[in-house]
Amino acid sequence: MTAGNGPGLRERNKARRRRHILHTALRLFAEHGYEGTTIADIAEAADVAPRTVTGYFPSKLDFVTEWPAEREQRLIALHHADPSVDFVELVDKWWRDLRDHLDHEEATLTRAMALANPGVVALAEVEVSRRTPGTDFPFDGTDQEDPFEAAGRAAIRGVNRSFERSVAEGRMTDRLHEDLLNLIRSIAERTRVGHGSLKFER
Repeated sequence: MTAGNGPGLRERNKARRRRHILHTALRLFAEHGYEGTTIADIAEAADVAPRTVTGYFPSKLDFVTEWPAEREQRLIALHHADPSVDFVELVDKWWRDLRDHLDHEEATLTRAMALANPGVVALAEVEVSRRTPGTDFPFDGTDQEDPFEAAGRAAIRGVNRSFERSVAEGRMTDRLHEDLLNLIRSIAERTRVGHGSLKFER
C-alpha cells in the first residue's frame, strides 16, 4: 500500500532510474566530451535500453539543460511566491535553497561536465531561456542595451557562478555566502540592475 504523504514505489524507482541515467551521461560527457558521447554509449554505461534513455531525456542537450533549467525554475518560483521581496533578499533565498537541497554528486558531475564542455554549457543556457518564455520575471525597467547596465548584469551572473561553483566544490561557508551576497548588493546598487540579471539571456 502506498502512503498518502509521499511518492509511491513506482515513482521512486523512476526517479532513481532517471537520476542514474543523468549522472551516467554527465560522467561520460566529462570523460569523453559531449560530441564524443552518444545516446547508445549512455544506455550501455547505465545498463538500460537506448529508448529508456530517450524516454527520460529525448536529446543529449536535455542532459546539460537539467541543472540551469532547475535553477532558473526555482528562482522564478521564489520570485512568484513573494513578488515584493527585494533583489538581494531574493538572491539570498535562492542561494540558501541551493545549499539546503543540493545533490552533491550531481553538482560535482555537472561541474566536471561544464569544465570539459564550456561551449555546450553556453548553448544549454540559451536553450533554457528559449524554453521558458513569458515568465514575467522583471528586468527592473533597466535598459537592456545600456553598456554600463549590461556590465552590471554580467558581473552579477559572474558572482552567481562563483557561488554555485563553490557550493559544488564543497567550499561554501556562511561567511563566503555573506561576502558574495554583499558583492551582489554593491553591483546592483552601483549599476541599478536587479532581478533580470539572473535570468538567462538569449
